[in-house]
Amino acid sequence: MPVFDVQPLQLGNAAHERSSAWKVAVFASFDDLPASARALCDAVARERWFDSFDWFSCLFSTALVSQSRPRLYVVAGDTGEAVACLFCCIRTDQPGELASLSNYYTMEFAPVVKAGIDVEVVGAILAAHIAAERPRWHTVRFDYLKDSNVAAAALIGALGNAGYSVHRHHQYENWYLTCAGLTFDEYFGTRPSRLRNTVERKSRKLYKSHNVQFRLYRSPADDIARGVRDFVTVYNSSWKQPEPHPDFIPELARRLATLDCLRLGVLDVDSTPVAAQFWITTTSEACIYKLAYDERFADMSVGAILSREMFRQAFDVDRAKRIDYGVGSEAYKREWMSDAQELFGIRAYSRLTGKGIARIVQASVKRRAKRVLKGPR
Repeated sequence: MPVFDVQPLQLGNAAHERSSAWKVAVFASFDDLPASARALCDAVARERWFDSFDWFSCLFSTALVSQSRPRLYVVAGDTGEAVACLFCCIRTDQPGELASLSNYYTMEFAPVVKAGIDVEVVGAILAAHIAAERPRWHTVRFDYLKDSNVAAAALIGALGNAGYSVHRHHQYENWYLTCAGLTFDEYFGTRPSRLRNTVERKSRKLYKSHNVQFRLYRSPADDIARGVRDFVTVYNSSWKQPEPHPDFIPELARRLATLDCLRLGVLDVDSTPVAAQFWITTTSEACIYKLAYDERFADMSVGAILSREMFRQAFDVDRAKRIDYGVGSEAYKREWMSDAQELFGIRAYSRLTGKGIARIVQASVKRRAKRVLKGPR
């Protein structure tokens, strides 16, 4: 059931005229979301996975449930059907703070808005509701945002008009490639010669000296459980720390497979899994979500050889329009990608609470200190 009674919101004249019958309800459980809200988020899953109900419920149930409580905002239109959702949470160690339902597994966060709905109006409605809640939120914390997402930009701007002082900070780089209409050979021919020569030379040597097999898992018929086991085996033999939430990857793979959005590739050398990559492929892009290789086979370039197979799948089978290399600035991503954008977070501090004001002052002092340390230009 809703945490708060559903109330009409007081907006500016323009927004009010366009949305006088729109209302917001807040829910404390995924199970309590109205059917129209679930349907809205299910409808975008195969295009924008990180806006989907399955994504948020998977993330919460496997990685956030022990440290937070969900707080799910639903904007209903004049027919009573959901036109937007905002998936937030309250972290147990941060009382008085409203946070995006996100963590280091997240690639992008934004409100989910139905096609054809004015994102500026939705942003104003959500910001007004958040500002009107009691007790007041002294901080609103959203992470993994992109300037290219108009729904996120509208909400951030609206928070600034609703009594919050919004402070932006850099989080990560996000490398990507726009590739609509290209074949793999056309794309690979444009890559740096060092990369092409290394992959081709190492591949010839590996296939000549060993029994090599590439396996791809994408649907429930492909024995997803085996693919996940091999992925975890490789991951735990790599330079990376073991997953802190062991149920996350198996559950994520299961949900993606049911939508044909999973591309889990494994490279075997002499029947031993030595490299694995977990891609999320939707109708709008192929996201290279996680990858690893067994360090014992590093000199064979097994990671790059598997990448070639996964990119070939993305180009020649899935006909990807865009490939996203996830979060981070690792040098190897630049060899495969062409452009980068910023992933950033915001901290919006209330001007009407003591703790919010204190954080505004603190943020201002930090900015001035950074300018002083940088010195004159």
